Amino acid sequence: MSTENCRILENKKASKTELRKAMIKRREECSVEYCKRSDQAIVERLLELEAYKKARTIFTYVSRGKETDTWLLLNHILRDQKRAAVPRCILSSRGEKGIMKAYELKALEELEPGAFGIMEPKGGCREVGPEELSLAVIPCVACSESGVRLGWGGGYYDRYLALTPALRVVLCREHMICEGIPEEAHDCRADYVVTEKRVLILSEP
Repeated sequence: MSTENCRILENKKASKTELRKAMIKRREECSVEYCKRSDQAIVERLLELEAYKKARTIFTYVSRGKETDTWLLLNHILRDQKRAAVPRCILSSRGEKGIMKAYELKALEELEPGAFGIMEPKGGCREVGPEELSLAVIPCVACSESGVRLGWGGGYYDRYLALTPALRVVLCREHMICEGIPEEAHDCRADYVVTEKRVLILSEP
């Protein structure tokens, strides 16, 4: 990692924008081998959680690029005969914030490219209300050990998570754990942070 990126990560007063840029660069520097190995271990740890085993309807993001991979997780959810719900982002109009909704996914073939180039449920998929979710698997650019998540800055997940009673699980490679992430009043902390090496349980159901 460059000297400049190290300086940003060590600066406890760095802005979210500065941290996001540095952590994205850190993620892109990860080898493909490390990503595959860590993602496999993260999913295995998640599947062992009682929160997963007891969950009936599980909301999860659909990964892209070097995000922690959730395609393997989606296969497990469907194979375990649980309800899989995935997000669709509805872009903001002038003066309004964008919103997120969840839709039931019964097969991976029901996904298609959507907003921001992210795979989303096709038009015929059934909407799932936020009150129906029991577990929400959330992406991050980085996350702290106390469950403060650094996202992409659009606020879609924070606005959506405020509507659901689901337990919040952030998937984060150990290499992307970062302290000093600025926290705002509307930010939703994780109940669990799962890395390839450990599970941080931050609140009990």
